[in-house]
Amino acid sequence: MLMTENDLGKYQTGSQIMNRTFLSTSKKLTVAEFFAGEGQKNSFRKTPDRMHIQISVVCQYKIRNIRTALDIELMSNILDEQEVLITPFATFNVTNVKRHDPTTNPSVLVEIELEEYESVCELTYLCELIRYQHKRYSRIERLMNPAKSFPTEQSYINLAILEIKEQQKKEKKLCDAQQRDAIIGTFEEIHEAKAVVDVKDIFETCKNQTKKVLVLGRAGIGKTTFCRYVAYRWANGTIWPQYKLIFLIPLRRLTESRYPPLPSGISYSRIDLVEKECFHHALSDKDKIYLIEQFDKSQVLWLLDGYDEIVQNVPAHLQYLFEQLLNTPHHILTSRPYSNKLSYDVVMEITGFTDDNIGEYVKQFFDQITGESDDASSTGQNLLDFLKLSTNIWGIAHIPVNLELICSLWADTDWSMSRELTMTQLYDRITEWLCRRYLEKQRNIEIILMTKEDVYKSCHKELAFLESMAFNGMTTNTIILRPPLLKKALKDTKCSLRDHPYLLNIGILKSFNHQAVGTQIETDKDHYFVHLSFQEHFAARYLVTALADPPCQEAIEFLKCNKYNQRFGQVFTFVSGLLTESNSESCIRTFWATILREPLDLVGLRHIQLVIACVEETSGNSNLPGRAELISPIIKWLKYAVLSESDVIIQQLTDSLRRSASLTREPAVMDTLIQLLQNQQTKVKTNVCSLISKLPLTKPHPKLIHSLLIALRDDSADVRYSACQALWKMGDKAATSEVLRALLIALGHEKYYVRSSVCKVLRQMGDRAATSEVIRALLNALGDENENVRQNVCKALGKMGDKAATSEVIRVLLNALSDKNGYVRQDVCEALGKMGEKAATSEVIRALVNALGDNNENVRYSACEALGEMGGKAATSEVIKALFNALSDDDESVRYSAYEALGKMGDKAATSEVINALSDENENVRWRACKTLGKMGDKAATYEVIRALLNALGDKNENVRYSACEALGNMGDKGVTSEVIRALLIALGDNNKNVRYSACEAFGNMGDKAATSEVIRALLNALGDKNENVRQNVCEALGEMGDKAATSEVIRALLSALGDKKASARKCSDRYWRDYCSIRW
Repeated sequence: MLMTENDLGKYQTGSQIMNRTFLSTSKKLTVAEFFAGEGQKNSFRKTPDRMHIQISVVCQYKIRNIRTALDIELMSNILDEQEVLITPFATFNVTNVKRHDPTTNPSVLVEIELEEYESVCELTYLCELIRYQHKRYSRIERLMNPAKSFPTEQSYINLAILEIKEQQKKEKKLCDAQQRDAIIGTFEEIHEAKAVVDVKDIFETCKNQTKKVLVLGRAGIGKTTFCRYVAYRWANGTIWPQYKLIFLIPLRRLTESRYPPLPSGISYSRIDLVEKECFHHALSDKDKIYLIEQFDKSQVLWLLDGYDEIVQNVPAHLQYLFEQLLNTPHHILTSRPYSNKLSYDVVMEITGFTDDNIGEYVKQFFDQITGESDDASSTGQNLLDFLKLSTNIWGIAHIPVNLELICSLWADTDWSMSRELTMTQLYDRITEWLCRRYLEKQRNIEIILMTKEDVYKSCHKELAFLESMAFNGMTTNTIILRPPLLKKALKDTKCSLRDHPYLLNIGILKSFNHQAVGTQIETDKDHYFVHLSFQEHFAARYLVTALADPPCQEAIEFLKCNKYNQRFGQVFTFVSGLLTESNSESCIRTFWATILREPLDLVGLRHIQLVIACVEETSGNSNLPGRAELISPIIKWLKYAVLSESDVIIQQLTDSLRRSASLTREPAVMDTLIQLLQNQQTKVKTNVCSLISKLPLTKPHPKLIHSLLIALRDDSADVRYSACQALWKMGDKAATSEVLRALLIALGHEKYYVRSSVCKVLRQMGDRAATSEVIRALLNALGDENENVRQNVCKALGKMGDKAATSEVIRVLLNALSDKNGYVRQDVCEALGKMGEKAATSEVIRALVNALGDNNENVRYSACEALGEMGGKAATSEVIKALFNALSDDDESVRYSAYEALGKMGDKAATSEVINALSDENENVRWRACKTLGKMGDKAATYEVIRALLNALGDKNENVRYSACEALGNMGDKGVTSEVIRALLIALGDNNKNVRYSACEAFGNMGDKAATSEVIRALLNALGDKNENVRQNVCEALGEMGDKAATSEVIRALLSALGDKKASARKCSDRYWRDYCSIRW
């Protein structure tokens, strides 16, 4: 290997060295000497005057434990290398260090002898290895394009976990009329942000010593992402330090093919499961004993993912093992809601994206494809505009997996003519898109002139096969599709892999084979659909085909027997949508006749829910046969639910209607709601208002708004409160002068929860409500005795933005910064921040700086954010010093907010405090300073800053060097100096792959201004880098340099790299080992 003198200093005789990654070496000394000496001369790092920084070193390892070194000679591309991998966390004693005289021209300059150190704590070794495995979850692959990925943290910021058990308790109390007056205020807590549980605080709700949490989530909501996220964060030491081990177990893997039955009297145990799922090599008996001793201790947490995918199909010989997992004292179990039959004291729910999250995700998605699209930013904005106009698809987009599919399709398709999009239409377009990609890439068919019908006809066999697989899997309750089922589908559809060799690569199925030996025979592998919703869609396609094939009795019997089985609910919804798209009147009549006729459920509620879901999927098609007859029973149930005052029925019906945008626009439904609001009973009016507040009414009828206005003047506080909820849902669409006057009157109501809800409505209306009369009333309400009212006043003023930024408002908000309630102080900071530069007076800035010392982390976070929003006007030395100090805050979110604020202040924030921090003795401070300057970009590109960053390139900490490269690359034209370029050339030879990666990225950002012959030559050498990310960045950097880099030498090198990529794809096993293990010579 190559070392600097600084690296070599760690290898003193008698010292211990722990290996942190897989290390590649050889059983042949001559091979090791070649890669350390003569063969690596071109890779030696040099100073600007061409003096060697690195020297050649050979390490000879004496191995005592067979698991410490893996003999992969037969797996290597070059057998003569006799390659061996030394595993991570192996510890060695340095027994001897020999230096050779360089004048004798030795093959290497230094030889180090090491002997395995056996007294290392076994548990520590195993814990570190588990952490290493979990760190692989640092990125999440895109579903539609696995070559693209994004950081795990970015995926999870869009998810929230709610304590739904407590929420249900409160909602149950709210439904009791006799108790409502006493406990109505608790409803505020249900919907406020403080009801959200941060991941790190999940276990604080567990009252017992055992920590068992059930996390529920709908399909595609992100349950598996959640598990990987928490495992990754634990591995990086940011959450749950009380656990020494976390085992992530995908329960779907408990299959007979993966765990075949053992001889009589022998059964699988948890150690067998851990060995197979959590480690990539066989465990020694000693390791197993250590782990078994830990299993039931409080320092081990089990992440059990996908209860719903296995609970009904656990192989008999694995049932005991399954029960053992569920009985572990510390575990988190994820499941879809409908499959849960377990009783847990702590039940939480992963909710989908909020409206704001959708915008954040779309921006992130299209930012990532900038460069592939000429105008990715405006394309993303067009998609957002479309989603907001298309109520159905907007609802679908709150599920993460659906939004990724929508973004992927939008990037390649113009949907501007579509104004209604159902789940069926969405998945049909996705299927068409995948088929087109399959025909073009796998079958080399020109698709430009093909219609959708042409595409489906060309893929008829493939689609029939997938439909058969999906339907048979659903009927046998199988997620993992085993080889017998695959072979049956091939036989039933008369399809052959010999005739259709890419049948399984259409992009909808994934193979699942993790056996120790493995198999290359595709039909012997397990498979699964990329998402259960795809399996449901293709099962529905199967049924539609069956209904079109007379006498279709089998399909009719299946519908009759399973129409109330919740497992098939989405399948039947897809069937309704597909039939509507097909315009086959006979099939449509057969389907609805089967749904509406006996057998019917006794109560009728499940039946009407099925009808609502299936009618909604017709997307308001007025030509649907018998549509009026289908709407009529829905109206009857709506009236019955509200008039009978049955809380259970209202809740169930609301859940169905809130997902039915086209139904709620039906004139008959709208007239029914208006009619019910005229009822004289308080409970009925309250229930109707509450129902309206949960419906997707994007264009509420003026008569409905007028009816709510009357309810807002009702004698009952409960009715007024519920009317506010409904108006809040409508937002600025209900912001008429008449409604505003009524809200101001209600702001003086004796019940605080009415006053608070009025403020929330005004906040939702935003600047449409920002009249002088409203603002004056809100300022008076800032003196309210109730903290919820004061909090919502601040939020309302903040939403009104600069329209509310008068001197009087600012003065009152400053007084509120001393409120005794932390949430009020937080919202004051947020309001001042949203008013921006208009609020940036010296008095306000001084108050916000003081708020940076608040004992509440939420206040400190919002104070940083507010100062950042005020931009250059707030960039005083006092503010910058306070923000830089906030970079070492105990709370992660505060530190992040301080970074953002400094970045927005630009060059004014590049003060001596930040520059001096680059030489701080604490490496984290130095790293933060680099990150801060990088965030400022070219605004901070002064001579002093660039000089300080150049010095940081020689820092002993790789994170500082990485961030210094990154910052220099962001400096723009001012940063493209000969001195900077020389320093980055040295960084290209850094022994840390991330530093090399960042140096390449910096050259790419500089573009043709850095395209000197020396830089191009260095980048060409870096095309041979062992790390694929570095090589990728080299290609991108050369591309950014444009014509200046388009030499014949560069073109030959890039063509060679393209050929090498194809070769590595053919030899994926060897590539996997080298990429995954981060091999370094």
